[in-house]
Amino acid sequence: MPRVTFHPDSRAAEVRRGERLLAAAWKAGVGIKSVCGGRGKCGSCLVEVDAAATAADALTPLSADERALLPPGGEARGYRLACLCDVRGDLALSVPPESQAVRSAPRKPYTVTRVTPRPIVSRASAEVPGAYAEPQRPLAARLRGAIARAAGRKSVELPVEALAELSAQPGFDGAREVTATLYQERRVLDLRPGRAEALYGVAIDVGTTSVVAFLCDLAQGEIVGMRTAGNPQAIYGEDVISRMTHIQKDPETLAEMRRLLVLELNRLIAEAAAAVGVALADIVDGVVVGNPTMQHILLGVNPEPLGRAPYLPVWADGVEVEAARLGLDIMPRARVFVFPSIAGYIGGDTLAAVLTRGPEFYRGTHLLVDVGTNGEVVLARDGVLTATSCATGPVYEGAHIRCGVRAAPGAIERTWVEPSGRIRWAAIREADGKGDPRPIGLCGSGVISSVAAFVASGLLGEDGALAEAGRHAQLRGGANGRAEELVLVPAPYTRTGRDIVLTQQDVRSVQLGKSALRAGIEILLAESGVGEIDRIYLAGTFGNHLEPEDILKIGLVPPVPVERIRSIGNAAGDGARMALFSRSHRRRAAALAKRLRVLELSTRADFQDLFVTHTALAPSPEALAMA
Repeated sequence: MPRVTFHPDSRAAEVRRGERLLAAAWKAGVGIKSVCGGRGKCGSCLVEVDAAATAADALTPLSADERALLPPGGEARGYRLACLCDVRGDLALSVPPESQAVRSAPRKPYTVTRVTPRPIVSRASAEVPGAYAEPQRPLAARLRGAIARAAGRKSVELPVEALAELSAQPGFDGAREVTATLYQERRVLDLRPGRAEALYGVAIDVGTTSVVAFLCDLAQGEIVGMRTAGNPQAIYGEDVISRMTHIQKDPETLAEMRRLLVLELNRLIAEAAAAVGVALADIVDGVVVGNPTMQHILLGVNPEPLGRAPYLPVWADGVEVEAARLGLDIMPRARVFVFPSIAGYIGGDTLAAVLTRGPEFYRGTHLLVDVGTNGEVVLARDGVLTATSCATGPVYEGAHIRCGVRAAPGAIERTWVEPSGRIRWAAIREADGKGDPRPIGLCGSGVISSVAAFVASGLLGEDGALAEAGRHAQLRGGANGRAEELVLVPAPYTRTGRDIVLTQQDVRSVQLGKSALRAGIEILLAESGVGEIDRIYLAGTFGNHLEPEDILKIGLVPPVPVERIRSIGNAAGDGARMALFSRSHRRRAAALAKRLRVLELSTRADFQDLFVTHTALAPSPEALAMA
C-alpha cells in the first residue's frame, strides 16, 4: 500500500492505491479544506508535493480541470489539488497554511457555569458476602443485595451482561468488594472488583465545521480537560447540504462519515483523558449535542429527508445509546444522551444554548442568535419561545472566501482603516503569544470586521461594490474602473508568501449570508409582534468573536443599543455540560423541545422581498446612532 507523508510533522498514512489524496490526508490526521466538498470546483484543497521525495508517477497526472484551478505558477512549484488526484505510490507533501482545515483547535470558547452536581450515573462500592454466608445464594443475588444496601435502595437491576463481564476476570467470585456503576441509582451498568471512586463524563458538541469534547469530573461538577478539532467530514463539503448530497449519491458514504467522526471524537477523548491521568473506563456518562444532520449521522440515521421539502428529521426525540453501539471509547455500557432536535434545521445544539439561559431570558423580549454554517435564531417573548433557521452558508466560518481560514493562530480577526487611509489588522496569536506573527488569511470575524471597516471608510459601497481602483493604492482594478479586490496584507508580509485579499465575490458572499439571517430575524419579530428587543445574545464560536459595533454597522442584526448585545461563547457546549452534570437539565431539555414553536421560512412568501431589502451593507439610521 502506498505511504503518504505530510510535512512538517511527518504524519503519515498507508492508503489503497487509487485512493483520493484528500481522504488520505484525514487518515493521516491532517485536515485539508474542501469548500466544494471534493467536487473540484473551489481550489481550496491546495497541497505542495515534495518533488525530491516523490516519484513522478506517485499521483495521477495533472488534468485540465485541476490545472485551471491552480494559482499562477502553481504547476512549477509542485502544487496539486487533493480532491482531484489519486495516490499511486509513496509520496511526501506539505499543506500550505491557508489550505489547512485545522484539525487542532478552532476556537470553541466556553463559559464556566456552576451546576450543582446531580449526575444520572453514580458509583457504589459494596462488601459482598462470601459463598458460605447464610443463607447460601448465587453470586448474582449476593451482588444485588450488597449493591442495593450500598446505594441506599431496596433493590437494583443487575443485567446478565454486566455479570458476564465480571465473570471474565480471574477470581471474580472470590472478590469481597466490588464497585458498581449505577444508572439512576437502580440499574447496574458495570461491575469491577475492588473500590473505584473516579466518576467522569464527556460532553460533546458536534458542529458542521468543528467538534469539541469536554472531559468532566461528575462528582465535582468541573471541567478537567477539553479538546477541539475540525470536523473530518469536511472532506465531503463545508456545509450539511454537500454532505447530504454525497450520501444521496452513495448511501455507503453515511457509514464512512460516521466512522470519521467517531474516530476523531475518540482521539479527542483519549488525548483529554491522558493529559489528566483519567482511565477511559472511568468515563461513565456522555452527552452529545449537534445540528440535526450531525446528530443523524452520528446515530447512523440517513439525513437525506432534511435536505428536501418539507425538511423533516427522520428522528427528533432525545435518545440514550450505549457508548459501545456508538463506537465511543469510554465505558462500553455508558448511556450516551443525544439531545432532542426541534426541527429539520434546528437541533440539539440550539436547544442546549437555550438551556443555558436563566430566568431573565423568559422575561421581556430576548433574541438568541447562533451564526455558523447555518443561522439559528430563538426569540423569547414573555416566556413564549419561537425559533427559526436561516441558510447563511459557511462564509462565516471563513469558507467561500478567497483567503478564508478557520479561527486559529494566523487568522486575521480585526481590520480597521486609519484616518490617513492606512489599512491595519490584528491576527489571532498562539496561546503562548509566540510563533510567527504574520497572517495566513481571514477568519469569519475578520471578514465581517473588514467589510464594516471598508464600508465606513468609503472603500466599499453600501450596495457591496468595491470603490474605483484609483481610490486607494491597495484596490486592484477590474472592469469599468471598479476594483475586483482589496489587498489587506501584501505578499511580503504574509506567512503564505501570497497577498491576503478581500474580493468582490467575498463581499457578495457576506451579503447573501447577512441578508438571509436578517430576513429571518425580521419575520420572526413581525410574527411575534415585537417592536423592541431587550437583549441580543450571540452564541457560538463566530458570535463570540464578533464586535457588536461591526454587526450593527452592516445591519446584520436589528438596531439596538450596542450594550444590549452580549456574546455568550459556546453555549451549545455549555448546555451539553449542564445536562451531563445534572439529570434535571436533561428533563428540562426534553421539556424545552416540546415548548419551542418553529417558524418555517421556506413557506414564507415575504422572505424573498426581505432578503433583497437586507442585502445592503448599511444599518438603519437608528443603528448608526446607537453604535
